[in-house]
Amino acid sequence: MIDNYMIRRRFGDTVKHHRRRLGVSQEELGWRGDLHRNDAGHFERAERMPRVEVLLRTAAALEISMRELLKGMAWKTSGLVPGRYVFEEVKQPPRQNRPERPVCPIPGWCVLDGRVIRAEWEGGS
Repeated sequence: MIDNYMIRRRFGDTVKHHRRRLGVSQEELGWRGDLHRNDAGHFERAERMPRVEVLLRTAAALEISMRELLKGMAWKTSGLVPGRYVFEEVKQPPRQNRPERPVCPIPGWCVLDGRVIRAEWEGGS
């Protein structure tokens, strides 16, 4: 599986390749794509991954399609199991030696509108 850094690195290499192909500076790329002048450098050094709207502007500034901009990048799921969460109100939550959290992880215990709720994953087909 490819990790986040490798995705950013691949994206940055693609941006650098197409920017050099056009013969423009990072600052000019930012101007063409209505980006901050430092954004191209951040992308090329794999420091940041842009949001979708910035991806669209970057592709337009590089005069390429989104498909070409993201070429060679893929993400595979970690084998999610279909199913659903089952919620039920409980009268007596389990005792814990830690302070109550405002938001509980799912699955887990949480308090919602003064009621204690238990959430568990129920596998499906």
